[in-house]
Order: sequence, then C-alpha cells, then structure tokens
Amino acid sequence: MSIKTLRKRIALVAVSALGAGLMSVVAAPVASANIAHGTASATLVDSNMLISATAGGVICVATSAAGGTPQNYAANATDTSPFETTASGKVIVAVVGSDLLLEGDAADVIAISGPLSIKALNTSGTSTAAATTSGTREITMPATDAQVTLTAVAVGTATITAGTATGATATVANTITVSIVASCATTTYSASKSSVSTTTDGAAAAIANANVDAAVTAGAGDNLYIMIDGDNAYDTNLVNQGYYATATNGALLSWSNTWGTAPAKGTASVATITDADGAAVLRVSPASEAAGGTTVVTITADGIAVATKTLTFLGEATAINIVSASTGTVGTTGNGSTGLIVFTLTDATGRSVPGDVALVSTSASARTPAITEGKDATISAAVPTTVTAAAAAFPAPGTTAGVEGFDCTSVGGTGSTTLTLTHTQAVTGASITKTVDAKCAGGVATYTVSTDKASYKIGEIATITITAKDSTGAAVSDATTVGAANIISFGGGTMVLAAAAGDLFSGGVKKYQAQATTAGTFNTVVSIAGSTTTSATASYTIAGGDVTNAEVLASIVKLIAAINKQIRALQRSLR
Repeated sequence: MSIKTLRKRIALVAVSALGAGLMSVVAAPVASANIAHGTASATLVDSNMLISATAGGVICVATSAAGGTPQNYAANATDTSPFETTASGKVIVAVVGSDLLLEGDAADVIAISGPLSIKALNTSGTSTAAATTSGTREITMPATDAQVTLTAVAVGTATITAGTATGATATVANTITVSIVASCATTTYSASKSSVSTTTDGAAAAIANANVDAAVTAGAGDNLYIMIDGDNAYDTNLVNQGYYATATNGALLSWSNTWGTAPAKGTASVATITDADGAAVLRVSPASEAAGGTTVVTITADGIAVATKTLTFLGEATAINIVSASTGTVGTTGNGSTGLIVFTLTDATGRSVPGDVALVSTSASARTPAITEGKDATISAAVPTTVTAAAAAFPAPGTTAGVEGFDCTSVGGTGSTTLTLTHTQAVTGASITKTVDAKCAGGVATYTVSTDKASYKIGEIATITITAKDSTGAAVSDATTVGAANIISFGGGTMVLAAAAGDLFSGGVKKYQAQATTAGTFNTVVSIAGSTTTSATASYTIAGGDVTNAEVLASIVKLIAAINKQIRALQRSLR
C-alpha cells in the first residue's frame, strides 16, 4: 500500500470516529475538491472562522499563510484544520461562481472585500451592502455562531477578516485570503511540486520524497527504479494521472502503482500506467543483464515532461585485475590486517564493476592458508560500513577497488605463495580467476642508510633512504613501522618532516627528506630497534652558496673557447 493510499484510508477511518456531529462531507461531481458543508460547528473558539464550499461550489485547495502543508479538500474532508482558521490564516483557492459557506463566532465582525458577494445570512445578524462587491462589507454576527453564504463573482483576490470591533478600533484576529480562479489546476502535473528519484531498491517507499537520485548506475543483474510523487500546482496528489515512459537501447520497462512494491520485469521499451494518487514506480532493466549498457528513459504525464534519466547498467565481470599486493608480516593470521591484495573487476568493455573474490583452496599453503575480505569492489568510492581491519589498513579506502587480507603463519615463515583468486559472474554463474603472489616477511633485523648525493649545497634538499631486511635477508613486511619518533639526525641541516613511530616501510624502504643549512662534512645517523643493526650512518659534505675560484676559472676557459670558435667560423666565411 502506498503512503498516500494509507493516508486516505486513515482519513476514512476518522470519518467514522468523528461521526456526523462536526461535519458532513459530500463529493460533488464538479471536482474532486468539492465540499458540501452542513450545520454550524459547535467547537469554534473566539476569532475563528470556518469556510467550505456549498453543493456545486468548488474549493481547489487551502494552504496555510504561515507556510504549512497545502490541504486537498477531498483527501482531508474529515480534518477541520483545512477549514477552521486561526490567527495564522489560510489561503483558499476557489472557482468563480462557487458559493462558499462561512461560519463565524458569536458577535464577531466579519469584513469582506474583493469579488465576493454576500448571498445570504443564514441566521439573524446585521449586514451592510449585502448584495454588492464594491468596497468593504461588514457583518456583525449575532449572539450565537452564524453562517454566511458568499459567492465568488469574478476572477481575482478577495479578503475575509474576523475582528472584535468596527472602524478605527477594529482588532483583526484572523484573515482568509480567497484567490478566485477560472478553474482548478488539480489534474495537471507540476514539475516544481513533484518529486522524481532513481534508486536500486524498488522496495524503498520514501526515496521519492528526497527528489535526489540515489543511484543512476546498477551492477550486473540489478535493476534501476524511477519513483514518482506526482502533484499538481497546489502541491496535492494528482488523481488518475496517466504516465508514459520510453527507453532507448532496448531497455525494458514496467510500472507499479505502489511505492514499496517493485514491479515485475518488463517486456518492452514502452510502458504506460494510470495511477490513482500520482505515486508510481517504474522499473528499468537492461536489454542484456550480462553485457549491460546505457539507456535514456523519458517519462511524460499526459504530455507534460516528467523526467529524462540517463541510466547505466554494468556488465558482469570478465577480468580480475591486481592493483597492488603488500607484503604481510610473518606470524599474523585470522584478521588479514597485514598482507593486503587490492583488486578491481572489469567487464568486457573495461568498465569497473562491483563484486568480490574468493580464494581457490587448492592454491593455499601452510604459509598462507586463507584470505579475509576487507571490502568488495564497489560502484561508488564510498567505503561500506562493514569494512574490516584489512580495508582500514588499505592506504586508499575511498576508491572503488576491493581489498583482501591474507595470512602469514609462523609455520610458513618468510617467502611467497602464488594464490589463485576467483570471482563468480553475477548473471551466468561462470567463474573467472587471477593469480597473485602473496609475500610474507619478518620485521627489522638489519638496515642500512644512504643519501641520494655525496655532496650538497646550502639550501638543497637531501633524500635519506633507509633499507631494512628481516632475519632471512628479505625486505621487511609492508606492515613494519620504524618503531619510534625522531629516529634520524641530519648533520648540517634540518629534517623537512620528522619521523613518526607509525611510519611504514614499503618494499623494505622508507625515505625522508632534510634541508642542508651549514657548510662542512657531516653524517646522518638512523637509530632503529633492529634485532641485529641498532644504528646506521651515511656521510656527505655541504658546500657554501659562494662561487669558488676554480668555478670562476672554468667558466672563463669555456667563454674563451667559445669566442675562438666563433672567430674561426668568421674567417672561413670571408675566404
């Protein structure tokens, strides 16, 4: 059941609960918004007014002057709030020629201006200029609540106010503005008042209220849904609205009348529906689920443009691509938080597609017996909330790539295992595979330090490289840290960025930079808590910024040689 239909049923239940004592409602054939009002209400309080249409009269809509939700009379007939007005006021849209029934409190002064004529005072009271529409007409209500019949005599704007006195001492407690129109705009789709949204969840009952596309791309085997909340210019539900949809590239369409109920797969690229309350769901399926493709869906409402959506359906994965694989630390199992495999899936056209991978068990080893999913490959770059420690350690989790962690057991020690990853295609159910080397290594046993140059000038930036190995001589794991802050001293200069305890090695290497500030011969010293090497040193020189005599002499020699070359060339040209 749609949200709108549910509201209507609640309103019907309320009719029974309220009974006939407060208000009776009759739907007139002229328009769905017609109200035939009965006897005066006994619940009016001071300075309130109650307005409705008599039989044959048409009130299109009532809105709150304070910005409240517009009320459709037919849909809210048992609710006094669209009719009974307080100091915030109401704006009533009525059709010319309609009779409006106005109720007022005892002894109130009702002032009327604009194209409304006073047709009849149903109970005793006094009235001035009752049969005219010129100027302001006033009615003083009798000692009891009374009704006045008004007629909308011309297109325009009229005002009805209720006060407690007349003339200069009048106190206006309430105002109703009556906008008189030639006809109600209740059956025409309004783009500014309606909502159109797309989603991959056809059972989402509230997505259309957001008027924001939750998704315009779907994975292989998935569908996209366009949800419409069709309203008229009064921001109220369209009644028996006809929707017409077409799709390009052979995409298949089908409609549902109810939000929260996904329609069955369509059989054609054209689909129509007539919806009772303007709320409808369009299912869009690709011509080929395995291959995917794009389509442009166009929707109209009785010839009025509703939406044009360009939708993409990804094909099923035909390739697993290894983006990177980090080296895990020996002795870690279970959570896959050290050795990481970053992968993507692509379809036949090379587009990245969502999905996961699994380990082919026959490729496992004692060193690497299992892998742990960090995150699937995804359509969007957002990281799912279900990611594990593996994805948290992934250096760029905000991508569409997937992540798998792998074990590095103590039994296997340092070394490498060739793993085979598999993916099951979403539509055909076939499997594709890819191999990857899963490397395992220990922590720091030995390390060396070097600089990118043997000599620098003041102001130059030096690159310091630390190369670390485990006890077997293999590059340390990529989960190995330098272990402490400020592990580097750079003589004759300052570090560009100080080392931090959590800085990671990559491929057994970690680099830092320093700026040379003082001339002389210096050392850079690195101290890491390695099991064998505890410190390492590299030497270098720093020259001042001044030009030396040798450099000046060399420049002069080069200049003389260039001049002699030009003289010889000139002599040859004169012969």
